[in-house]
Amino acid sequence: MKITVDLPESELQEICRITGIQKKGPAIRKLLSDSLIIRQRALIAQKFLSGEWSAELQGFESAKVAESAKTQNLAEKWRD
Repeated sequence: MKITVDLPESELQEICRITGIQKKGPAIRKLLSDSLIIRQRALIAQKFLSGEWSAELQGFESAKVAESAKTQNLAEKWRD
């Protein structure tokens, strides 16, 4: 789909600089695509932070305790 957008030349230059693409059309498409991805990720992150979504990490707590014990054991051996 084609659309027409009025942008100041200074903004177009900044878009080209940020995206690293010199042609205006592809640079605007890249900026829009990247912005969409960032906003989608933010929405997903917000769902996890709010508790709407969650993930079960089976064995995480026990692995954390085991890793801590292993680290402590290695630290004690190093000091001997």
